[in-house]
Amino acid sequence: MNRLLRLWPFLFLLPLGVVGCAPVGFPIHPPTAPGTAGAPSPPAEAAEPLVLPSLVAENRTFVTIDGVPRYRIGAGDVLDITLTRELALDKMSAAVRPNGRVTIGFFEAAVAGLTTDQAEAEIGRVLAATHRQLTVEVTVKEYASKTVSVLGEVQKLGVYPLKGMTNLVDLLAEAGGLTANADSRAIRLLRREGDSYTINLFRLVSEGQRFRELILDAGDVVFVPSRAPDEQRKVFVLGEVKSPGVYPFTPNIRVSQILAMAGGPTSSAVLESVRVVRGDLRSPQIVEVFAGSFTGAPDRSQDIVLQTNDLIVFPRSRIGDWNAFIAQIRPTLEFLTLPLQSVSNYFLLKELVK
Repeated sequence: MNRLLRLWPFLFLLPLGVVGCAPVGFPIHPPTAPGTAGAPSPPAEAAEPLVLPSLVAENRTFVTIDGVPRYRIGAGDVLDITLTRELALDKMSAAVRPNGRVTIGFFEAAVAGLTTDQAEAEIGRVLAATHRQLTVEVTVKEYASKTVSVLGEVQKLGVYPLKGMTNLVDLLAEAGGLTANADSRAIRLLRREGDSYTINLFRLVSEGQRFRELILDAGDVVFVPSRAPDEQRKVFVLGEVKSPGVYPFTPNIRVSQILAMAGGPTSSAVLESVRVVRGDLRSPQIVEVFAGSFTGAPDRSQDIVLQTNDLIVFPRSRIGDWNAFIAQIRPTLEFLTLPLQSVSNYFLLKELVK
């Protein structure tokens, strides 16, 4: 248990069995009728495989050198250039022209497509004939050559500059996070070449490090759609069930009914450690539920009635301190449930992606 609590929240969710990103959103099944509590359900289909753009070591925005992603300079960027010769120090700012060149005094250097280190070497080479023992330092002052458009249900719509290797969650954090009406299961990514992807962000972030594989490139368009009016009330199921995800809330729905919709527990689930996490995740109410009591003959004393936005956790191992567990994974949980929370101050996306 102590080892698990030390893991980063994303990695902790992996042993819970949370599924990943798919080209379509979570299947939302009609809720089980109240009279069918504990009724057997057909075996859940295997989750569809992740469909993401290929993981790349370079694109129009960055290149990886010695394992470190480095920004590619482009036309429109503004560079700060420092030239040092013995005790002389010259500083200047220069915009990269459409032809990919910058002007330094009477000279020009082609820097488009280069990293700052490579640009330093190129400028030094160009000036070598007239500047001896020269040291060149280049930094990007303004990023303008590569942008991504963000549309739909985010806090700050707009066009955002790419400053290097950037994934989808990084971009959404910069855009202020999702609005309360966002459908995080059906975010669209449109590439400049015409390829498009439907991203289920709930599953993508739950996969832990997999969300870092969705790398953006210059010219991408990200669209976050609105949720349908009938999708305002949900219940979340994480961990060792056959189909973790988001399920519709209806009045008087019980844990056993949600469990049936989720395909039942897996063989790895520790049923005596199932809990319902309810309310504000900063000080949640943790309700004990022994799921083993209603996987056979229903026991209504354990098969509690759920509330909107309840989170049911089916762990793989016994959890001794649930308060410590919730505190450890709270940033991730708040992000995953953000679009469905009634409280407006759950904006911890930047904490999630640190």
